[in-house]
Amino acid sequence: MAKRKVKTKVSKNKEKFDAGLLVSDRVRLKDIRLVSSKCDQIPGATSGKKTFDINYSTEVQVDRKSGYVVVIAKFHFEAFIESKTSQPVILIDASFLLSYTIENFEGLTQKGFERFANLNGIYNSWPYWREFVQNTIVRMGLPSLSIPVFRIVEPLDKKTIGRKTAKKKVKSKTVSKK
Repeated sequence: MAKRKVKTKVSKNKEKFDAGLLVSDRVRLKDIRLVSSKCDQIPGATSGKKTFDINYSTEVQVDRKSGYVVVIAKFHFEAFIESKTSQPVILIDASFLLSYTIENFEGLTQKGFERFANLNGIYNSWPYWREFVQNTIVRMGLPSLSIPVFRIVEPLDKKTIGRKTAKKKVKSKTVSKK
């Protein structure tokens, strides 16, 4: 497959452009792989109506010499029995490594790579996360659950957690036992 060269003109007024879009326009997804996972359930997890929360965060590493952008997308799932919402009855964690190639770094900033990871990294890994949760839930002997599709909405104020990490919470959902 022939490589496509893309020229992106960087405006002097960079604030008008989302820095993540500039990165998105230049990368090619090379690989996605699961690099870490964990699941737990407590007794009684099969009974009652449940609600769940999903949190995710990203880390980005840029290697300008080799032309790679690496995003680690970390996901955390918690399910609660509706009448006893203080302790989660199901926990599922997974981290995916996404490798992107990039030929031209001109005009790109660290903030742009972070914005790219927070949107594109999550968007690209979300189907793998959905499949992982659905299979894990079934393997835990619980009724099947489908995680909703990833919705791109205008970002709210994002909090930076640690080094090169942003965190977002997905709206709680209610699941009833089949």
